[in-house]
Amino acid sequence: MTEKISVIIVTRNRAKMLGNCLNSLLVQTRMPDEIVVVDNASSDNTKKVILSFKKKLPIKYFLEKQIGIPYARNKGLRHTTGSLILMLDDDCSADKFWVERMENAHKKYPKAWVIQGRTFSLPKKGLYSVASEFSRLLYVRNYAKKNIPMKSFFNKYFIDEINLMMCQTINFSIKASYLKKYKLFFDLDFYRGEDTDLGKQILQKSGIIMFYPSAMIGHYERSTLKKFLEQQWYIGRANAKIANKWGNFSVGIHLQWSEKFLAFLFFCKVFNFRTWHKTPILIMLIILDKICRLIGYFFEKKIISFRNI
Repeated sequence: MTEKISVIIVTRNRAKMLGNCLNSLLVQTRMPDEIVVVDNASSDNTKKVILSFKKKLPIKYFLEKQIGIPYARNKGLRHTTGSLILMLDDDCSADKFWVERMENAHKKYPKAWVIQGRTFSLPKKGLYSVASEFSRLLYVRNYAKKNIPMKSFFNKYFIDEINLMMCQTINFSIKASYLKKYKLFFDLDFYRGEDTDLGKQILQKSGIIMFYPSAMIGHYERSTLKKFLEQQWYIGRANAKIANKWGNFSVGIHLQWSEKFLAFLFFCKVFNFRTWHKTPILIMLIILDKICRLIGYFFEKKIISFRNI
């Protein structure tokens, strides 16, 4: 059976990046049947950029006035008509085989509810990209259902297709039938981390999430220290919300600091980033990353405790 494929992109005030994202969909080997772009109350020329692709791509434009990623994602879900729903962020660029390989992955794993693709950080040699790439790979490794040796996982050409205990909508596809059957949605209480919460919902209902690394996209990371650390702060806040809602449900297996440090050195060697002279800076970035996440985590914990009084 041929699937009808919908792509959802949520965007807010990133018109230039959105244009790059849509250009990557122009060259897909398997063109999606519809592309639903949800404008989350942008104040720049986002709408103009979207409409400029109307003759080139099967685009549907929707405006979500309520600011918040879950509101925009849920609006996108309500307006899709496909049997497979793919998602990527507006600051991403899809590999030309991305749609085709997502479809193939669902054929290969017909019992999977979700396919999680592999995301690479851009620009490849940037300091923030290296730190983000390491964190993202480690995150996937921590939430794998089977224990993966570090040497194997940080292989530059890692191609293992594995079961996961999480999902991220940055590079993601889900069968629409499961969304409807189990009434899955993005929790409106989350400003960030709504995709992690969705993954918990899926696992709670015994759904299967498969990591399929050949479905690839590139993600443009934050370009300044302030933006990078702000992002980690929001991740920490989201982690506190997840912990408050789900407790210890599918928390993954995390490395100790000493293990993480050795993993980082091995990661730099394997990926040949040629940044050994910048290793102290990278290590400091990862430490600051952790500190900002912890600050965000405990900040949100305080907010939650006040709400519960």
